[in-house]
Amino acid sequence: MNTEQALLWNSLCNLGQLTKLKLNFNGYDVVNKLEQYKDNWCPYNTKKDKVNNRWGLPLTSFDGDITSNQHLNSFGYMQRYHGQEYKEEDFNIPTVAYEQLNEIQNIVDIFKPYLGRVHILRIDQGGYFPPHRDFPGPDPEYVRLFSVFGKSKPENYSFILDGKLINPDNGYMYFANFQLDHSVFSYSDGVYILIVTIKINRHTHDLILKHSMSE
Repeated sequence: MNTEQALLWNSLCNLGQLTKLKLNFNGYDVVNKLEQYKDNWCPYNTKKDKVNNRWGLPLTSFDGDITSNQHLNSFGYMQRYHGQEYKEEDFNIPTVAYEQLNEIQNIVDIFKPYLGRVHILRIDQGGYFPPHRDFPGPDPEYVRLFSVFGKSKPENYSFILDGKLINPDNGYMYFANFQLDHSVFSYSDGVYILIVTIKINRHTHDLILKHSMSE
């Protein structure tokens, strides 16, 4: 057990189950820019689950290729399938979408060089992420920040964290304790979620704390 890592994780969880950060972007502008990548979306987690109208766009990948979508499958499944171990930081080379979505890049760059996978999910009508937990264990190596944008009003989708319905503000980044049970279901096309995976250490811990504080 990594004692320091566990303490840092617990410190972040003390912020609460869901914490809004002072990091945000214009989600509507990003949706317009994503139109140029309409042919680059790939079904999410096809190796594990049935296709259910959820899609992924890599902002980082194994080699920086936007068509390289290997990391949009379950790590556990892919490790068993290929007989090798994967780490989040194996998939952190920026793609062309990362370079061109300046609003998002300006936020994500804050956490370099400690990035793991970064991608945008598009959950269209009827698409869902079933209840699940991320990074189980007492000392997870990574933490995830997220932002919901696009059609992100309460009537468009349901985001449930630890049995409670949450309604994040469009384009704002949040820290969430995703070791808690969480799920998403979309009633509309065009619900987007930005996922930023970050390695936990003193530096990234302090950055998240800094951006969670009122000025």
